[in-house]
Amino acid sequence: MAYPLGWSVRLQVVVRRERWPGGSRAGAVALVYPGQTVEPDQPVIRLKREERGEELGGLPRLSLPAVTRKLLAIHPTGAHHLSDTQTALAVPALGEETVPAGLRGRVVDVTARGGVVIESQVVAVQGVLGAGPQVAGVLTLWQALGNGGSRSVQPIPPGAILVVPGPLSFLLLRHALNSGVVGIIASSIFLRDLEGFLHADLLELVNSPGGEDLQSRLPPLTIMLTEGLGSLAMPARLLQLLSCYQGRVALLSGFTSVRRPALPELLISLTAAEAEALPRQEPDLALVPGARVRVCSGDYCGRTGEVLSLFLHRQRLPSGVRAQAARVLLEEGEVIVAALSCLDRIG
Repeated sequence: MAYPLGWSVRLQVVVRRERWPGGSRAGAVALVYPGQTVEPDQPVIRLKREERGEELGGLPRLSLPAVTRKLLAIHPTGAHHLSDTQTALAVPALGEETVPAGLRGRVVDVTARGGVVIESQVVAVQGVLGAGPQVAGVLTLWQALGNGGSRSVQPIPPGAILVVPGPLSFLLLRHALNSGVVGIIASSIFLRDLEGFLHADLLELVNSPGGEDLQSRLPPLTIMLTEGLGSLAMPARLLQLLSCYQGRVALLSGFTSVRRPALPELLISLTAAEAEALPRQEPDLALVPGARVRVCSGDYCGRTGEVLSLFLHRQRLPSGVRAQAARVLLEEGEVIVAALSCLDRIG
């Protein structure tokens, strides 16, 4: 799928995705048929999990805790929320598991392995780097709880896709895994923390011809990074967009491959009313005063802001290079001069 702007978000696009939990599965049976309409929390596949003890080799034997099925209820505002009195998106029972659709839409095909291809109108967010197979869960915004000078860890509902505004840490990943979270979306992470959690070499993971098979051997927590490696923060506009869909069931894939190529992706199905309200035209790509931009290289890489003005003549930049440039007001209030080649329009 093409993302026309540097900010990899499509507010409204029709996609077709095969719902498949990844790995080698035995006894996968589709519970739906072509032409049928499905809801995000509706089971579409029944499968029997295989024992992976020998398959994991040197990887730690990590297992996702049993998840209690929570059905979605409709909030008066039209948003979805979890009902505390009802019972999880997937319930393992007697070695079997049902796989929820993760998307709202029409079933267009059932594949030979038992996967279900669903066509859906979605908000799509593409990440820079990720790991882990396709999962469905409830979008949940995470933040550290504080009381005065003390900080505590927020309880995380099992079966959630956790949205972390800032960088990830190894401890937060372990906390999410132990809480039964199925996926996590964050801005960035240091390489040592990511490889330490995955127990895998990142270059080998993204460059392997058998990348999909390797995904099934990772800890059962799918990861998507919006900014990549390091300690970059998530752009405020992206965080605001994700918070608007908090409580909704979404489909997340962390699969990243240099060979295919493939990048991690979050898909949030739209209702008919939402699809009608969102703009259908592609936004303008021109760098003009008033345009929202992201800095894509240099000391301010990953920061976002607004173009205040364009210089008529080439400017000498801190690197010593003379180039066409713009004056940009960053979200934090700082004004910088940046080369036009280092700016991507995001709105």
